[in-house]
Amino acid sequence: MNETKYAVGLDIGTDTVKVVVGHVESSGKTPTIIGVGTHKNSGMRKGTVVNLDQTAEAVDRALEAAERMSGYNINRTTVSINGSHIIGLGSRGVIAISAGGQTIGHEELMRVEEAATVVKLPANREILDVTPRCYKLDSQDGIRDPFGMTGVRLEVDAYMITALAPHLKNLEKVLGMTELTARRTVVSGLAAARAALSNQLRENGVMLIDIGGTTTNISVYEEGDIVHVAVLPIGSNNITNDLAIGLKTDLDIAEKVKIEHAVAAPELRRGSSNKVSIKIGSGSTMRTLDFETEAIDEVVEARLAEIFELANGELKKIRRLAKLPGGAVLTGGGAKLRGIADYAREVLSMNARVGQMPEFGGMHDKVSGPEFATAIGLMLMDLDLASNENAQRGGGILTKVSGLFTRFGRK
Repeated sequence: MNETKYAVGLDIGTDTVKVVVGHVESSGKTPTIIGVGTHKNSGMRKGTVVNLDQTAEAVDRALEAAERMSGYNINRTTVSINGSHIIGLGSRGVIAISAGGQTIGHEELMRVEEAATVVKLPANREILDVTPRCYKLDSQDGIRDPFGMTGVRLEVDAYMITALAPHLKNLEKVLGMTELTARRTVVSGLAAARAALSNQLRENGVMLIDIGGTTTNISVYEEGDIVHVAVLPIGSNNITNDLAIGLKTDLDIAEKVKIEHAVAAPELRRGSSNKVSIKIGSGSTMRTLDFETEAIDEVVEARLAEIFELANGELKKIRRLAKLPGGAVLTGGGAKLRGIADYAREVLSMNARVGQMPEFGGMHDKVSGPEFATAIGLMLMDLDLASNENAQRGGGILTKVSGLFTRFGRK
């Protein structure tokens, strides 16, 4: 008998909370989007919760909209976490198997991966995620999956992501206020990568740049594994704020100017007027405001230069500057800026393109934009977890060290 699986991605963004509900028959592989909910969020700053009530209300409203559309009562989800407090670092774990050698099974893999988490961290920092990258069995290096092999000493090279405990606790409180259980809590950039990056790109080497409202998530992959994560405290709202100052206008008007008339490269305006117009108000109160395109372009160029200079700085840290064959993939609301892929290609000195969302059935048109990459990725991860909840061992980062991933699950 076919069993329908439901999956929910909850992207708690600084500007907007997004919820995506998908379902798939047990015989199918591609989920159908059956519900989408969004609501403005005023309870966060730069990816972290600063007001519990306002954040919880935004989550509640987005959930209600998704539930009405899907007809599905949401009580479990995979949720995003964001903010520059998130830090990634390499780690190694070593275990002895047996003197005579024995076959490596689920238990041995769990033990060595748990050994990789035994590191000294500040008291206010917790492990959020652990990704085994490769293994060493006795003297053999570079093993991708040692399951079923025989040896006496097993080592793992892992990448560990940590977050500040107070921010985790505040997110936990928001979930409790909305009566939600989290299957897993995922860094926004990793979720966006799940939606926008193919396995081939991850294998070749690729950088994902997720430009949100107030943060930009950086995720770098090589040989199929995550090698670097960073969250920059700058996003597309910085462009809006600077436009409001530079154009001497209100924030809502500056946002409209950005959406309708901002470009990543001034040459895209070739042959156009040196002024743009914005209509505000309605009826008898409607009026038109004119702005110089040169002033708009100066502001946009300055902020984009800052974002991509910081992105290049992250690549320098890991000695991958202009050295990723898969180039850069851009997601997030900031990726909708006209000409941004061309700009990124020039500044990063490698190929760049705006990420395309996977094809789904149902309400695909509602989630096809790059701003939904994180929510879509969370939904796909939630589906993976729902399918593997009872398995002893799953693939990749989804079910490794499973105890770490159920941190917010209420008993």
